[in-house]
Parts: sequence; C-alpha cells; structure tokens
Amino acid sequence: MRSTRWSGAIIFHMLPFFLYFVSGLVTGFHVYTLFALAVYGVPINPLEFVSLLGSLCLLIAAYVSLFKPHAAAKLALIAALAMWSFYGPAIAKAVRSRLGHHSLASISGGERSLSAPIRPYKVLSWPR
Repeated sequence: MRSTRWSGAIIFHMLPFFLYFVSGLVTGFHVYTLFALAVYGVPINPLEFVSLLGSLCLLIAAYVSLFKPHAAAKLALIAALAMWSFYGPAIAKAVRSRLGHHSLASISGGERSLSAPIRPYKVLSWPR
C-alpha cells in the first residue's frame, strides 16, 4: 500500500512538467508555423516574437519544475502572460468578427481594413 501512495505522489509532482512541456511545444509550433508563412510574403506581427519567447520560457519552466516547482510556477505565469499578448487580441478579433461587431475603421471610407468582415473564400483551381 505504501508503494501505491509513493507512485501517486510522483505522478502528482510530474504534472506541472507535462503541462508546461506540452503547452510550450504546441504553442511554439503554432507560432513557428506563422513565422514560416513569412516565406510566402505574409507580414510578421511583432507579438509573435513575444509569444515565441513565452513558449520557450514554458519549456524552461518545464525543466525547472523538476527541481524547483515554485520558481517554475512563477516563470510559467510570466510565460503565459507573454503568450497571451499574442493570443488574447487574436481571440478578441475572431469573436468580434463572428458576432459582427466591427470597429469604425472598417465602416468608414469603404476600404477593406483588417477588421472587415470575413467573406467565404472562392474555390481556386490550378492553371492547366
């Protein structure tokens, strides 16, 4: 019975490592793919650099959590705030465009701006 408690304690203490490591990998991969689109001429948002740094800090926090869990938790909090500087505005813009609430910049002038409503894509075919 004592060995069961001990193995449960190891799993409990390893949970921050897995959470920090997986979230750091997933968000880092996502931001890296956004950087890869720059090859095709897509402009880079400066907040992507901050988010990539936050993902790297989460990976460092995963390693530190094995030895100093409280210090790793503080580092993970800073990393999460850095990542939300990119993901927060992106989520807000997605919700705003879905609900139809647009800023005044999209209404004035008739020009298409960044906050203009999303229209369905046309199906493109390859030239023959």
